[in-house]
This record gives sequence, C-alpha cells and structure tokens, in this order.
Amino acid sequence: MRGLLKAVLLVAVVAVPARAGKMADDFVRGAGKEGNASFYMLTQDDAVADNAGDKLFQNTPVRIASVTKTFVAATALRLVEEGKLDLSKSINSYIAPRYDAMLRSDGYDTVAITVKHLLSHTGGLVDHTHSPKFFEILSADPTHHWTRDEQVQGAVDWLDPVGKPGEKFSYSDTGYVLLGHIIEKRSGLALAAAVRQYLGLENLGLENTYWELVEENPDAEARRAHQYFQGQDTHGWSATLDHYGGGGLVSTTQDMARFFAALFSGKVFKNAETLDLMLSADGLPADSPYRLGVFERHEGGETFYEHSGFWGTLVLYVPSQKRAIAGAVLRQKDYKAMREVMIEAIARQ
Repeated sequence: MRGLLKAVLLVAVVAVPARAGKMADDFVRGAGKEGNASFYMLTQDDAVADNAGDKLFQNTPVRIASVTKTFVAATALRLVEEGKLDLSKSINSYIAPRYDAMLRSDGYDTVAITVKHLLSHTGGLVDHTHSPKFFEILSADPTHHWTRDEQVQGAVDWLDPVGKPGEKFSYSDTGYVLLGHIIEKRSGLALAAAVRQYLGLENLGLENTYWELVEENPDAEARRAHQYFQGQDTHGWSATLDHYGGGGLVSTTQDMARFFAALFSGKVFKNAETLDLMLSADGLPADSPYRLGVFERHEGGETFYEHSGFWGTLVLYVPSQKRAIAGAVLRQKDYKAMREVMIEAIARQ
C-alpha cells in the first residue's frame, strides 16, 4: 500500500505543473509584487503547485525551522511504538546527568517533567530563543556555532521557568532540544539519522528533505533559497542556531505536504492508535492549542492541524478534506499574508 501511494503521488506531481494560481494571486494582493511564495496542495487525487514571484517553487529547498518539530515528535512516537520510550516517564530517567544538573540548578523539577510534557510544551520550560541574550549573540555573529549544551545552559542562565509541569502551554524550543537529545539516547542514533530511519523518509520520496550540516544533499543545498529576516539575507547564518530538535531540517513545500499527507493517512506510524495519541488532548491543559508535535486549529467550520517555522514556512492538514497544504515565503514578514491565503484555500473547498 505504501508503495502504491508513493506511485500515485508521484504521478500526480508530474501531471500537474507549477503555476501561478488562486493562492499565488491572493498572496500578491496581500504581500505586494515583491513577495515570493510557494504553495503546494495535495489530496488523495490531485496535486497543485502555485508560486508567486520567480525565486521560490515547490522544489526549492528552504530552512523549515520549527516545522521540524512535527518530524521530531513523530520520531519520538515511533520510539514509543518500538517500546524504547515511555511518554509518562520523568525526563531525569532519560537525559544526561549534566542536563539534569543544569535544569535543577534553575529550579526545574526533572522528576515531575515527563517526556509528554516536552512533546506538548507543557513542562514549564522556558524558551531560550526568547532571551535578549540569544539575539545579542546572534546579532553580533550570525555564523556563531551553537551547541546543544550552550542552548540548554542559556535557558538556565538567561531566563526562569515559566510554570509547573502540566500547568499550562508555553512554547519551548528548549524542550524540543532536550527531546532531540532523548531521541538520540533511546535510539542509539544521531537525531538526523533517527528521524530518517524511524519515519522512513526515503520510502516517502522526500528527496529534498535533509538535516542541514549532518546529512549530505549537495544538489538540494546548492538550490537552497535565500530567506530574509528584517531585510537581512540569512542564507549564511549558522544552521546551529536552530538545529537540535526545535529545528534543523531543510525541505520544500512539496516535501512538507507529502510528509503531512503520509502522517495523517497512516503511512508513518505502525499503529493507527499512535496518530490518535499524537492528536489527543487527554491530559493536556484545557486551553492548550498544541497536541504532540502539531497545533490543532478551528477556523471556518473546519478542524485542522498545522505547524509553522520561524523563517516563513507553514504546513497544515485538513482531515475532513484529506488535504495537505504547505507554504513558504522568502521574506519572513510575508508569513501573515501567506497563512491567510492558505486558510482561505481551506474554506473554498
């Protein structure tokens, strides 16, 4: 069945060329003629690629930043399926003693914080990227090589815990940095290798998806887009600023849509119950919009799941329509216009 699905998707991709369609036209009205965007919409029967501008297409690799979190969360859940990880277990059972000591020194109760808390951003962990110190270092030297230890220590030194475990949702890159570490320990593989192996990225045909710095894909890297933040070209910024689980992947709108379609159609997990677990609100704060690696949204009478990335990427899936839509922009400031177009596309179906 997986091979058949892959073949059907590949045929659909070949049959429908990139074109400037409704989404692209609407995006230009919101972002202006200088905006560049790629949209890729995938259903069971069709694939449509729209692009605005001439610098970004469905097969143009971009840093997808926090969209990586969905891949990381799915990998953790695959380890659960293999009996290598327990979501209810305390993180101090899994993390290295140095991380346990770092967190405890700042008042974190690593016995009370569970793996599920990390997955759902409900562990009370701060986000190290929210500290002015983080951006001070980044601004002084965008090529600075960050380490996982440096980012966890930064969270401890620069900011304080945001709450008790399970108390509330508070988005935390630091939590996913720790989750990436746990995946490495429990799988015995580097994070990039674990994601690739446990999710079967090769079988899904994600040819332009790779973990920057540690996986070689010279053809895709040569085509990687120049993404802009506050007018600055970030192409040469060190990938390590967002590399250890909170981000790290390079992908395309085509590949992101393919992954979400595979994930939600049961082609990633071995057991259907695992997807149910990923999307369940059980045990989470009542007002939390986040599940285990994805946001749950309700707009225009539809329930859908999504994840966005800092540089201007977004992928969503609408279960009632069996539709995946991915988008990317070159200028981060155009993200809002891109998302509005994608939400409108849902409503039109």
